[in-house]
Amino acid sequence: MAHVASAKSQPNLESFPVGAAEIAERLGVRGQTVHTWRQRKLMPRPRWTVSGQPAWDWSEIEEWARRTGRLRVRDVHASLAELEGTGWGGDLEAMRESRMAHR
Repeated sequence: MAHVASAKSQPNLESFPVGAAEIAERLGVRGQTVHTWRQRKLMPRPRWTVSGQPAWDWSEIEEWARRTGRLRVRDVHASLAELEGTGWGGDLEAMRESRMAHR
């Protein structure tokens, strides 16, 4: 159960709480890196405490990470090529055409 620091910081429908480990995974860094950023006050303050651990709103972390160059937008086509290289049996061209048709 999330402990809310103040009434102002209550989660809304668009909030998505994440912990340090999840932030590290999403940003492609080690967990210790996230803790260092927090200690140095380089990242937003946690909005909640969950089971005694700090939790952040992912949308705030994502915006901060993009603004500071810590989150890089992945190329969708490069990701699909990686799947194809791992033995994925789908038709890459058909998937690309389908995605383009829905835009």
